[in-house]
Amino acid sequence: GTTDNGTTPLRVAAQEGHLEVVGFLVEAGANKDQCTIDDGTTPLRVAADEGHLDVVRFLVEAGANQDQGTSDDGSTPLYIAAQEGHLEVVQFLVQSGANKDQGCTDDGSTPLCVAAQEGHLEVVRLLVEAGANKDQGTTDDGVTPLLIAAQNGHLEVVRFLVESGANKDQGATDDGPTPLYIAAQKGHL
Repeated sequence: GTTDNGTTPLRVAAQEGHLEVVGFLVEAGANKDQCTIDDGTTPLRVAADEGHLDVVRFLVEAGANQDQGTSDDGSTPLYIAAQEGHLEVVQFLVQSGANKDQGCTDDGSTPLCVAAQEGHLEVVRLLVEAGANKDQGTTDDGVTPLLIAAQNGHLEVVRFLVESGANKDQGATDDGPTPLYIAAQKGHL
C-alpha cells in the first residue's frame, strides 16, 4: 500500500531510520527503488537526507540504485547527503561507487558544489580527495564550487579548494564574475 502521494511503508521506515523494519520489508520483497509520486524520492535518498547511515548501508548492500535522482530536481542520495553535511553517509556512498559528479537536473549542481555552498569543509575535502571534479560548474550558469564558496564567505572551503588546485579564475559563465570578484562584491575580506 501507499499514501496518496505514493509513499510506501519502506520509504517511511527509511526516513525514520528504522533499520529492522527496513530489513523486514526488503526481505518481504518491497521495491527498494520505488519513488513517491510527488517528487520521486526513493527510500535510499530519504535515508541519506536524514543521515541514517545504517539504513543507507543496508539499502545499498541490498541493491538499491544509489545514483537514482528524484523526479523533481534529480538530486541523488550522494547529493542530498553532501548538502546536509552527513559526512559518514557521503563517505559510504563514495566508497560504494556513487557518481561523485552527477548533478541535479534543475541546475546541474554537483555534490561538491552543494557541499561548498553550504560550507561543509570535511565533505568538500572527502569529495575532492575521492576525485570529484573541482571545476565542474552548474549547467544553468556555470557556478563552480570555488565560486559559490567564495560568494557565501566560506573561507576554509575556499582555502582548501585553492590549495587543491581549483581554477581561481573560472567565472560563472564565459564572461561572468570570478571567485575573487564575487568575494569582493559580497565584502568577504
